Amino acid sequence: MQTAIHRKTIQNSITLKGIGVHSGKVVTLRLHPAEANTGLIFYLYRGTQKVRIPVTLDHVVDTSNATTIGDGGSNRVQTIEHLLAAVHTLGITDCIFEIDSVEVPIMDGSSLPFWEGIRSAGIRVLDETVEPITITNPIWVVDGDKYLVMLPSDELKVTYSIDFNHPLLRGQSYTTTLDESILGTDILPARTFGFLKDVEALQARGLAMGGSLDNAVVLTDDGYLNDHLRYDNECVRHKILDLVGDLAVMGRPFRGHLIASKAGHALDISLAKCIMSQVTGNELTQYKSKRIPLFSKKEATR
Repeated sequence: MQTAIHRKTIQNSITLKGIGVHSGKVVTLRLHPAEANTGLIFYLYRGTQKVRIPVTLDHVVDTSNATTIGDGGSNRVQTIEHLLAAVHTLGITDCIFEIDSVEVPIMDGSSLPFWEGIRSAGIRVLDETVEPITITNPIWVVDGDKYLVMLPSDELKVTYSIDFNHPLLRGQSYTTTLDESILGTDILPARTFGFLKDVEALQARGLAMGGSLDNAVVLTDDGYLNDHLRYDNECVRHKILDLVGDLAVMGRPFRGHLIASKAGHALDISLAKCIMSQVTGNELTQYKSKRIPLFSKKEATR
């Protein structure tokens, strides 16, 4: 069992505004401090209605193109992974998110604005602690030629490979440890990416109306539409960002060696569910072994 670490929240409330990548409309996101053990909770404002949607695996309702949580009805908040990657990096376990749209603002397409915003708000260390997730055996999920594995490790690290049908994204791979410093400088600034032909098709359907070169890396048939990249391998770094943000839905710090090949939101969430299933089983077994029996075996045979 790894050493428990202190829970954290933000010191002051902050407001972030940006464009919704699909709606193209301005979204207001407010972050507020929360008491220990509150967890991460969205409050979606729809007119006069205020809908509570906790950030938990049970509330994930869609993983196509982005990770979406919902209340089991028609109320949803999508594209939460970029915000959660920043939240995880800074160790925030308890926070309230108030939002006036069904999508978290895309900002510049990365987690950097969220990371900078949370740091500017300050971080408050709480008295209560949380046990980091630790696994004792490899856990994996597979979907055809796509897979995602988590191996036991005392630190968080990743080996990620992508292989898109594009001359610049064939066989791209990246391996790194993922401590707070490396995440902040090498992963969180990596922007989301897409293919020009797909963007045009989405916009024809009324989607991706907020997408632009200001918030995405856009690939043409043989190159980039952008004038420059933040990293030579920015696309695979963004896939790591998404993975960290998706696994943050587990609601606890986690450690392990993640090995991914052509994964995405669906596999990320599937792995998170497998991890929590094993962790819960292990922790229940440890708790059970420490219980004091209510009666002896001798008494039970009478």
